Amino acid sequence: MAAANTYYAVSADQALSEAQAVLDEHVTSSSTGRCLACDSLGPCWRRESATRVFSRTLRLPTRQPGATRPELVGAVRLSVPGLRATR
Repeated sequence: MAAANTYYAVSADQALSEAQAVLDEHVTSSSTGRCLACDSLGPCWRRESATRVFSRTLRLPTRQPGATRPELVGAVRLSVPGLRATR
């Protein structure tokens, strides 16, 4: 008989919380294409693992505007009439 895994909502919430912390730390820079935390090229394996957690739970991570430091490639924030700024 095959063993079954039981997952509880608390452990799923904890996994999502830990994955969010990894995503917040391991951000791929807009200017260099490297992870700001571990300096590896492209999205690092830690970030990829964290994104899989969100994918499996069909949830979206919280976005942090400006985390990729777009100003390093000359991006500027524009105000668009009719759009509200969000936090």
